[in-house]
Formats: sequence, C-alpha cells, structure tokens
Amino acid sequence: MPSPSPTEPSPPTRRRAWRRSLALLALVLAGAALIPAAAWRLSLDLALAQTRDDAQRHLRFVAHELGSALDKYEVLPQVLATHPALSALLAQPGSAARQREVNELLQQVAGDAAAAAIFLIDAQGLTLAASNWQDTQTFVGHHYAYRPYFRDAMAHGSGHFYARGSTTGTPGYFIAHRLSGPVPGVIVLKVSLDEMEANWARSAGELMLADAQGVVFLASRPEWKYRTLGPLPEAVRAQLHETQQYGDLPLQPLSREPAPGYPGPAPSGDLAATPGMLHVERVGIAAPPGARAPAWLRALLTEQPVAGRGWTLLSLTEIRGAEQIAAGRAWAAGLAWVSLLLLAAYVQLRRRRNRERRAAQGELRAAYDSLETRIVERTGALQQANDALAARVDELHRTERTLRATQDELIQAGKLAVLGQMAASITHEINQPLAALRALNDNARVFLQRDMQADAEANLQAIDGLTQRIAAIVAQLKGFARRDELRVQPVAVDAAFQAALALVGAEARRLHLTLVAPPVPPGLAVLGQQVRVEQVLVNLLRNGLDASAEAGGREVRLEAVLDEAAGQALLRVSDQGAGLAPEVLARLFEPFFTTKRRGEGLGLGLSISASIANALGGSLQGANLPEGGAQFTLRLPLASAQAPDAAA
Repeated sequence: MPSPSPTEPSPPTRRRAWRRSLALLALVLAGAALIPAAAWRLSLDLALAQTRDDAQRHLRFVAHELGSALDKYEVLPQVLATHPALSALLAQPGSAARQREVNELLQQVAGDAAAAAIFLIDAQGLTLAASNWQDTQTFVGHHYAYRPYFRDAMAHGSGHFYARGSTTGTPGYFIAHRLSGPVPGVIVLKVSLDEMEANWARSAGELMLADAQGVVFLASRPEWKYRTLGPLPEAVRAQLHETQQYGDLPLQPLSREPAPGYPGPAPSGDLAATPGMLHVERVGIAAPPGARAPAWLRALLTEQPVAGRGWTLLSLTEIRGAEQIAAGRAWAAGLAWVSLLLLAAYVQLRRRRNRERRAAQGELRAAYDSLETRIVERTGALQQANDALAARVDELHRTERTLRATQDELIQAGKLAVLGQMAASITHEINQPLAALRALNDNARVFLQRDMQADAEANLQAIDGLTQRIAAIVAQLKGFARRDELRVQPVAVDAAFQAALALVGAEARRLHLTLVAPPVPPGLAVLGQQVRVEQVLVNLLRNGLDASAEAGGREVRLEAVLDEAAGQALLRVSDQGAGLAPEVLARLFEPFFTTKRRGEGLGLGLSISASIANALGGSLQGANLPEGGAQFTLRLPLASAQAPDAAA
C-alpha cells in the first residue's frame, strides 16, 4: 500500500477540515439568515417607533392648531350675549323691527368673524333671529331644543357640540352661551371646519377626528367620513338619533384589522391604544357581498386626545417607507456579517453606514429645528391675537363706563326737565299756603292786640301746619332732583307711589283730572332705587295726564299687581287718552321721538325710563287698552327674590 505524501493531509485531518468547513459554512449561512432577519425586525421597530414619535408630535401640533382655531371664537358669543338688542328681542319676540335689527347685527358679526352662522334661540328652543335670515335655508323659525348645546347652555351657561346641520345639512362646531337678563335665551355660533379638513387632505399622512362615541366626523379621505371606529351600541345610536348629530347617516364602521406580521390590538374594535405598543393596521371600507375588495391601507395608527372636547385625533402613517428602511438595514447587516470575512469590504461598508447615520441625524435635527421654529412663530401669532383681544376688551370697558356716565347725566337732565315743566303747578301749590300764612299772621296780630289768647294760639297752630306742608313739598322736590348713584336695594312700593302722586298732584288739579291709586298689597317691595323708581312713575303719570287731558278723559290710574310666578311686581299707569298709534308703538322708547307739540317735550322721558328699568333688572312696556287709552307697565324684581347684599 502506498504511503500518503508528506504534503497531502491525512484522512483524519481532511475529515476534521471538512467538518470545520461545514461548521463554518453553517455558521455563515445561519448568520446570513438570522442576522438580517433580526436586523430587519429591530430596524423596523425603530423606524416604526420613530414614525410614531413624529406622528405623535404632528398630532399634538394639529390638536393645538384645532383647539386654537376654535378657542378664538369662544369669546364672541359671550360678548354678543351682553348686547341689549338681543335681550330686547327676547322680551318682545313679536316685534318685526327688533327682529330685523338683530338679524342684521348677527349677519354683520358673522361676516366679520368668518363664522358659518350665528343665531338667537329663546328659552323654548325657537330661533328668533339668525345671520342667514335672508337664505332659503334660514334657521329662523326652527326649533333646536333637542340639541345638546342648547340644553347645556340653558343649564350651565355654555354649550359645545359638533353636528351636521338639521336645516342646511352642512356640518359645523356649535358654541352656545346663555343670555343673562329677565328673559332667558341662548346665542349660538356655528364654526365650519371645512378649510381645516381640506388642509388635511393636502398634507402628508392620513388624519381622522372622532368624537367620544367613535364617529369620524373629519377625515383627510372623504370615504372615511361619518364612519365609526368600531360597532356602535344601540343606546349610542339612539342617543345620536335623538340629537340628530349626524342626521340619518348609517354610520357604518371602518374595516380595521391588525396587519399580518406586526404587533397590534386584537380585532375587537377597541380604540384604547396600549401605551408604548405599535399599532399597525389595515384600514379600508367594507365592501358589500360580490363587490370588489376594498383597497387596504397598511398604516401605523397613532392617537392623540383633544383636550377639553372629548375628541380623539388619529393619524394613519403608511409603513412602506419604514419597511424599505428596515430592508435596507437588513441587507447592511448581512453585508456586515460577510465583511467579517472580507475586512476591506467591512471597512467600506462601515464608512457608508456612518455617512448614512450622520445624514439621517442631520435631517432629523433639521426637521426638529423647523418644527421648533414653527411652534415659536405660532406662539407669537397667538400672543399677538391675545394682546389684540385684550385691547378690544379694555376698549369695550371704557366705552361701557362712558355710556353709563352719559346715561346718568341723561337721567339727571330728565329729572330737571320734569321739574321745570312742573314748576308752574308747584309754584301754585306753594302760593296757596303762603297766602294763607299772611292772612293768619295778620289775624294773630289783631287777636294779640285784643288779648284773644286762644284765637291767637289757634292761628299759630294753623301757621305751623302750613309751614310743614310747604317744607314737605320742598323736600320732595329736593329729593327728586338729587343726583344719585345706582345702588339697588329694597324699595317700598307704597312709599314710591305716595311720593310720585304728591309730585304730580298739582298738575292733576290744574288739568281737572283725578289720580286713582288703589291700595298697594301690604309689604310689597321691589329691588331698585327710591328716586329712580319715582322718576319713572312721575314720567308715566305726567304722560298719562297729558294724554287724558288732550282726549277729554277724567282720570289717570296708578296700581300695583303682584306676579309671584315671575318673581316680579307690575307697576301700571293707565290713562283715558286716545291710545298709541302703530307707528308710535314701533318707536315708543326711541330717544328724541315725541308726539307732543314743539316746546312741550324733548322725547327723552320714555327712553330714560326704559333705561332706568333695564338698569334695575326690570323692563318697561307700553300697550293699548281694549276700552281705550294706553297702559304702561313697569316690571321690577321683588325684593324677596334676591338678597339686598347680592343685588347691590
């Protein structure tokens, strides 16, 4: 048998070398299979996590932008709720002039604020005025008592609600605020989010906005709109049907299921995302039987709650780019494994990977800097808007103070004008006691000369009574003309009646008219101010005297009626004049409007009286009596309905 060559390995050596080669090949093949797979999974998880973080930042920005876009409208209904024209329309819903005034006001404000619509609803849910009053689909005349924003505003002062319009069919966000005053009502502002939805459609990524029930009402894809994120319980569907939030739309759920090979929620429709878990889903529209299967979107689902509104903002980011990045990194890992065998290739691959990493970090840093810059710019714009709004609020406060001061001056001028017009009658009222004083004084002197002591004392007592009468008349005039600040407190109605009747009594006797005043209910008191309540009563009584005298009437009636249901007292002045013509009723409380002859009045009495009534928390109305003549009713809150401290 020939012996093996010295340079030729022995069979055991060849077998060991063969086994080592097989082991090395197995190791290389195992590494080539396992390392790229592990690198693909790790890279995909990192890419998805990065995508989720970017999407979360984008969602926070979008949520902040959405909240800012809605918050800028919050103050507008509150400001409108203080406008006197709205309260006047609620007090007189049948007045066509007041309705037109409020319609035009709301139309102008809606145009300036770029609001979809603004409308006024009374306490029963009936729309009295709206900015779209000239449209064929106007809100005027429609009932919205079933809307949650109306019920919340009436119960809590404000309400918010997103819904499709039951009248126009156009969706919007409704902001409602309750009006404070004797007649309740709600002012509602509707904001359209169509522009924001259009911006979502043009931007990268897919966005959806769902309400608390999981109904998608804004989406970057039209086919996703008015779909649900999961099956709706029957109770929720019944509630949506009752409020007509989305009309009669079927609200079918979106088809959602976890994408194969990715971690995600179980296919139960549960929206609660597990913190830290990546939710990769397939989303599409369910196709009916026999129809072509829908085009599925494989995307990473990210959610962000919208603070204070109960909404959820969802982002669907396609994972195609993340898969490509993960595949590239898997190949790089495979090459890195091979480069262990080829050092030069490994070094080259390492350099390339370093360059890629630096480039990715630079892009990420640039994207982060850009986002920070946009946030700073947006914050600056919001600060400027807040400063402008604060300036406007300060200007409104200054205007309100000027208006209140002017109103006080006008009230004082009205009182002095009434005193000037009553001067002749008051002079006559004082001259009679003065003439009697002179006569009694002369008689007393004669009685003293004749030593008629008892007769002289009787004359002196009569003189004392006449001086007290003159002092009472002067005191009433001084109290009526006194300038005072508005301090609301309990006012005895009987005392106010007596003072007002005393001030106009001379005028009634001069005109040969009778002042009729039935007894006031015992202990009746209203919240107001003594002098201002008397001023309104004097104005109304003098107007009644003039109207009755001109028409040949015989009396003017002053009476008080208790309205316990409304918590008010009704102070009524009725005359026997010719009544109020329709054109006069329409302009009854308009400043400088008068039906008297030139020189007999400025047309400010009723306007000032109405302002005083509103300032005291009441109202003043005028109407014709069925039997003829006119009747004016001053409504004031009862003193027992509110504590004096609270009222002041």
